[in-house]
Amino acid sequence: MHLSKVFDFQDSVTLVQGDKDLSITHLTSDSRQAEQRCLFAAISGNKVDGHSFIDNAIGNGAIAILTDRRDIKFPKNITVLFSDNVRRDFAKACGKFWPLRPGFSVAVTGTNGKTSTVEFLRQIWERNTWSAVSLGTLGVRTSSELNLPFSSLTTPPSEYLFSALHKLNKQDISYLALEASSHGLDQERLTGLNFQAAVFTNLGRDHLDYHSDLESYYKSKEKLFLDHIQNGGHAVINIDDRFGGRLLRSLEKRPINILKFGEHGDADFQIQSIKPTQYGTELNVLHKDIEYTCPLGLTGAFQAKNALAAAIAANLSGLPVENALRSLSFLSAIDGRMQAIHGHPKDALIVIDYAHTPDALEQVLISLKKQTARQIYVVFGCGGERDKGKRILMGKIARKLADKIIITDDNPRNESPSAIRKDIIAGCPDALQIPNRDEAIEFAIKQLQTADSLLIAGKGHENLQLIGSETLPFNDAVVARNSVMRLRDKISALEENK
Repeated sequence: MHLSKVFDFQDSVTLVQGDKDLSITHLTSDSRQAEQRCLFAAISGNKVDGHSFIDNAIGNGAIAILTDRRDIKFPKNITVLFSDNVRRDFAKACGKFWPLRPGFSVAVTGTNGKTSTVEFLRQIWERNTWSAVSLGTLGVRTSSELNLPFSSLTTPPSEYLFSALHKLNKQDISYLALEASSHGLDQERLTGLNFQAAVFTNLGRDHLDYHSDLESYYKSKEKLFLDHIQNGGHAVINIDDRFGGRLLRSLEKRPINILKFGEHGDADFQIQSIKPTQYGTELNVLHKDIEYTCPLGLTGAFQAKNALAAAIAANLSGLPVENALRSLSFLSAIDGRMQAIHGHPKDALIVIDYAHTPDALEQVLISLKKQTARQIYVVFGCGGERDKGKRILMGKIARKLADKIIITDDNPRNESPSAIRKDIIAGCPDALQIPNRDEAIEFAIKQLQTADSLLIAGKGHENLQLIGSETLPFNDAVVARNSVMRLRDKISALEENK
C-alpha cells in the first residue's frame, strides 16, 4: 500500500525525505518485527524511546520511518515522515492499512472487571451461536480456530490490534469484545477505532505510577466514551460507582444511547438482589417493570455485576433481553477471577482472584464474608515498581475484613521485597509475613478448618513471577491445588497408620 493511502499529509504528518507514493508491505513500532519494505514508527515511551532502535529497524528491512521532529540524519534511501504526534498518526495509519473489523464491537473499561466482562460477553454470544471473540488480558479467546499471536498487553499496540481485527473479519468473526485499558487509551492505541457500544464497570485507585493522579486516570477512561463510541452507539454505565455518575454528565451532549445498571433506583437494569447460593449466585434484575431471576455459577456480587453488564451489551448487539439474561446461567468462571480450588479435606473454600487494587480486594473479601461461617484467611502482596500508595490501603482493608492475614511477595521486580511488605504491614501490623509465595499459600491451606475461606489475591491467572531480572514460572492455582493434594495425602497416610 502506498504511504499516501495510509497517511494524511494535509494533517500533522509531513514528508521530509523520499517518496509519498512509496509502497510499503507492513507497519510496526517494534524494530524486532521490522521486515523488508516496512514502515517503522519511532515512538517515545515512558521507559523506552523507539528512536534508539531506528538503525535496527532499517537493518531489518524498514524503508520508511515515522518520527517526531528531532534532528536525525537518515540514509538517503530511507523515506522519512515527521509527525506532531507519532502515536496518534501511527494508530490512524494502522487503521487504514488494516481497514476491516468485526461487524459489532464492544469495548469495556474500568479499574476492575474488564477481563470478566469481555469474556462473559463472548460466552453469551457464542451460547447463542454467534461467532465471537474477546481480546484483552487473557489474549484472544474464542471457540473458533484462529491463528493470532498472543499480546501481553491488556490493550495491544496499534499494529497488533488493527491487524488482528482485520484478520478476525477475514475469518468471519462477527462480534468482538475488547478490553480498553487506561494505558491503551492514553497512548492513543485505539485512535481511528470506533465501537458500537462501550461499557464502564467502575473506577478506583490503580496505575497511579503511570497516571499523575486519579483525575488523570479517570480522564483516560472517559476518552473511550467521548472519542470512540460511534454516533448512534451505546454506553453501558455502572451508576453505583461515583465515577459512573460523573461519566453520565460528561456524555449529555453526545448523540448516543445510554443504559444504566446497578442497584441505584435510576438504573435501566436495576439490581434487586444478589444472593450467594450453593451453586454460586442468584441475580435478580428489574428491567422495564419485568423482574428476571438469573442463577449464576459464579462467586461474588461483583462478578454478578460484570455478568449483567455483559448481558446488557449482548442485548444492544441484537440479542433479545430475555435470551441475554437467560444465557447468564451458562457462564463459566474465568481462570484467576474468583476461581475456586476444590478438594480441601475439611471442605474449606479456597479462591484465587486477580484483586490487586484496594477496591478489588475489598469487594472480594466482602463477597467471601457473606458466605463464610467461620474465619477468612487472605494471602496477598503488592507488585514492585508500581503505585506505592495503595499498599497501606490494601493492608487496612485486609485488617478490616479478614481474620487471618499473610503478607507475601507478588511481583517485586527490581524493588526490595521486604520494603514492599513493610509498606503493606503498615496497614495491618498483626499480619504474618511469609516471603516465599508458595510457602505462604501452603501454610494458609494447612490452617483452614471446616467453614473457613481463603483468598489468594493479586496474581490471578498469571503464570509468571517477576523477581529482580528473573522471570520465574508461578501460578497460584497450581500451587494451591498441589498443596491441597499434599494435605489430603498426608491425612490419608495418617489414617491408614492408625
